[in-house]
Amino acid sequence: MPVSEVHHVAVTVSDLERSADFYEKALGYTRTLRSDVGGPGIEESLGLPAGTTGKVQYLQGPTRTGQLELIEWNGETRRSPSAGHLELGTFLLSFEVPLDELGGLHDTVREMGGEPLTPPNKVLLENYGWIHAFAARDPDGNLLEFVSLPTREEVRAYRAELAEQSS
Repeated sequence: MPVSEVHHVAVTVSDLERSADFYEKALGYTRTLRSDVGGPGIEESLGLPAGTTGKVQYLQGPTRTGQLELIEWNGETRRSPSAGHLELGTFLLSFEVPLDELGGLHDTVREMGGEPLTPPNKVLLENYGWIHAFAARDPDGNLLEFVSLPTREEVRAYRAELAEQSS
């Protein structure tokens, strides 16, 4: 049975409302399901300690493919001591953005409590072509990437140019 796509990604946050506001207002995501979670069914299925409870807020992007699940667990949350690129686990969440909206989004992320790490810049990806992107941290420090991708035709043209140069 093949897996078709990622259904959702769950992110632990320290303040559910603040984080939901950030993803809704900075990224344009829409709030969908909100509920309390916990209890024996959830604990066993996710391998959580007994008595674990929390609140979740799902958000969807404009295509409605894949969702972001924000979770505020009851109890004291903490950041991982080292959430660097060599740590196993989720490194970043990447969001596709139209090129003409990338600069404005950079400003909005900052205004909504995010921390842009770079201005939007142009990056060459081997065998793919030029992308425009910037990275930022959300209000809880999670690493986010915002990227504008070339069209299929631009990728094909770039690869054809590489093939022509190598022959």
